[in-house]
Amino acid sequence: MNFTESFDQFSSSLSTTDLALYAGVGLVVWVMFKNKLSPIQTLLASVIGRAKSVLNNVKPQVTVADTVVVPPVKPVVITEADKEDIFFKLIVSWKQTRDLAFQSGCEEAVRVADEMFPYISPVVCAKGKGKDIV
Repeated sequence: MNFTESFDQFSSSLSTTDLALYAGVGLVVWVMFKNKLSPIQTLLASVIGRAKSVLNNVKPQVTVADTVVVPPVKPVVITEADKEDIFFKLIVSWKQTRDLAFQSGCEEAVRVADEMFPYISPVVCAKGKGKDIV
């Protein structure tokens, strides 16, 4: 710190040391006068409570800028090739899930997976032939 600077130059800069000093002074004042500050605190609390109730009763005006503009939804066109591809991906995903459940020994999960597509399940197909694969 330059001791030759004027008070205006000194007070124009705010540092962390200044903030700590102000906080310490505030703490000392509060500890010394907390009994005398209690009526002031209740007065301030009541004023703040009234201000909050007044501000909550004021309804904001809705302007055009506040409305949300939703862009129109474009319909998705799915071709036959896309349908077949989606169905194939679904079947592959189902088979992978069923195989994982079978390898993990989760009999309930295998049963639920077989109920999803009963006519392509190996269990249902095998039961028709007199065999049980699971």
